Amino acid sequence: MSAKSIKTGKNMLKKLVFMLLFCVNAFADMTGFYKAALKHLQYNKVYALHDKANQISQRAVTYSKYANFGANIAYSKTYAKLLPTAPGRFGTTDFVLHDTIDLFGKNDYKIRTLRLDTKVKKSRLNLKKEQLFIALANMVALYNQTVAQLKIRQALYSREHKIYKKLAMLEKSGNITEIELLRFKNTLTALQTGIVAMKQERSNMQAQLKLYAPDQNIPKLIETKIVYGKKDFLRHNPQATINALNAQKLFTASKGKQNRYMPTLDVSAAYQRLGDPTSYGDNHAFGVALHLPLNGGDYKEAEALKVAALGKEIERIEAKIQREQAYIKYCQAYQNAKQQLDVLERSRRDFEKSEAAIQKAYLKQYVDFNTYLQVLQQLLDVKEQIAAMKTKEALQATIINAIASGKVYE
Repeated sequence: MSAKSIKTGKNMLKKLVFMLLFCVNAFADMTGFYKAALKHLQYNKVYALHDKANQISQRAVTYSKYANFGANIAYSKTYAKLLPTAPGRFGTTDFVLHDTIDLFGKNDYKIRTLRLDTKVKKSRLNLKKEQLFIALANMVALYNQTVAQLKIRQALYSREHKIYKKLAMLEKSGNITEIELLRFKNTLTALQTGIVAMKQERSNMQAQLKLYAPDQNIPKLIETKIVYGKKDFLRHNPQATINALNAQKLFTASKGKQNRYMPTLDVSAAYQRLGDPTSYGDNHAFGVALHLPLNGGDYKEAEALKVAALGKEIERIEAKIQREQAYIKYCQAYQNAKQQLDVLERSRRDFEKSEAAIQKAYLKQYVDFNTYLQVLQQLLDVKEQIAAMKTKEALQATIINAIASGKVYE
């Protein structure tokens, strides 16, 4: 291999590393803002509380499998004749302690359901995080676009204000009419009014974004590249996961209904204190019984739950299709923005050349004001479209990279 080839390869590697670092840094900026918003909204804290409550419920179900204690206390008074006691009456006191034990795992489905419920809440949290990131990215993109377009208009106003000063000198020397100067001034005033309105719009957007992350600077979505593939994007699908878990919960509930016929073990200990003078003392008893429910309706309910679970499976498939459609939408928007940028950049260069020539011609009064204004408006439109397309390209790449990397769910 020649020294030239080695040098070329090193240069290409440097460019590739720079591009990857550039993409990661651009994404990290948006990620930092998103993480701050996530902390401010306390999404993870709310989930942690739900998870703690779920763990307590699971322990309660486990405990209740073996410890369903109950106590009965009864007292009765008996009045009888022909007893040796003078009053002819005596009292009886009964104490019963019993426990129902789920010896055959009849209620194990409750623990499985609670565990699935935790997973559902986690997936719902991931869905909320994803939706928050996309919403913030769109808000930041619109803010960035407004800032870029505002700079374009401010630069145009600054340039044209200098032209106005030159025209004022020409008007004093009698080379142009006062009406021509007034028309130019009115155009500048309209441009300035638009700048003021755009500044107000920028301030409103800034205030809204600060509500999510008060202590963070609003990030800039720098032009990035898509560094993850379709498989990476489709691997993360909170809605499909939620539907799948809900289907499992329904199947588990169905299994629980089917297992309702399983017996439970009832254990009891009793003590009877007798005041009957004819008895042979107090009574003590220990009992064991199996309780076997016979309810045919549970099987019907189990079948209904299975049908509902199949419906959730269909929703899971629909969610996977919708995810693929979302990926196609983001990719198409990204590619369209890139293609339009190529066309707009060429148009911008052509219009800038035209503007320079028309400006000289206008100052020498070779062309009229309308011709000059038309070229200015066309150039302004092209520059603002370029700003919009750059923002759109960066937005799509940022969303795809965030979802595909899984960082948005951390």
